[in-house]
Amino acid sequence: MKKNKISYYVINLIFIICAIFFINFTIFQDSVFSLPKTLIILGLFVLTHFIRFIRMYFILLEDLINPNRFLQLYLKTTFVSTLIPYKIGEIFKMYCYGVETNSYSKGIIAVLIEKFFDAIILCAFMIPHAVQNTSPNPLLIIMLVFIFMTITVYCSFERTYGYLNQFLIRRGGGNKSLTILKILEAAKNAFDNTKRTLRGRATILLLLSLFAWIIETILVVFMNSDSGIDFNSIYAYINDAFLGINNVFFNYYISLCTIIFPTIIAIIYGKKYFIILKNRERSKHV
Repeated sequence: MKKNKISYYVINLIFIICAIFFINFTIFQDSVFSLPKTLIILGLFVLTHFIRFIRMYFILLEDLINPNRFLQLYLKTTFVSTLIPYKIGEIFKMYCYGVETNSYSKGIIAVLIEKFFDAIILCAFMIPHAVQNTSPNPLLIIMLVFIFMTITVYCSFERTYGYLNQFLIRRGGGNKSLTILKILEAAKNAFDNTKRTLRGRATILLLLSLFAWIIETILVVFMNSDSGIDFNSIYAYINDAFLGINNVFFNYYISLCTIIFPTIIAIIYGKKYFIILKNRERSKHV
């Protein structure tokens, strides 16, 4: 897959502008934290994303993406996926990782694996709370369906693939059969790639997901420390973050994303630009 730089930059620009459109700039007026508390919140926020960065890098380890380049991708895609509601920004993340690995299927699989382990941890947290409530939670239902469908497809794929492949070969030629066989082969390649990614890494990915959510939970608790530990606040934070509903703690989280991510990206690109200028100056004197 050859990278088309113009279309890549255009797609990046469209998603970043959409993300900026969803920023509620009034959230910056609501921050009432003291300096020591703000520094602790920043530390917890950075630690959460450091663990998630390691997790995604671990998922795409075989592709040997340069760590600096991977950091740029992580910051950019996380910024977009955090701000755009209903996780629509995950499409952008799939696209960027797909372009970087020269395989859109790899980009899709990497993000689905990331979301699968997140969903397991979140369901484990949300189910006890949901049992106490009479009204069903849409996010919990979506995640449970996602987990069930993912496990079902993963466990049954090889047998289904073998049966369909033999059936279509015995049936003979034809454009429809050849098209279906090509689709099956592409699905088989994606499945094999998923197996290679998970082999020997599933436990580590689950633990990294657990640690990331524990720290993020501590972050929410600390932001709400004046009111004590309130699991309803944490539950609302997770739910509202997905649905794009205004929530005081998620608003604080967005403000951190809005300030920290672009700042780090600017530093990275500024350093890169400085190196380019320095090399040009050296070449002039040679």
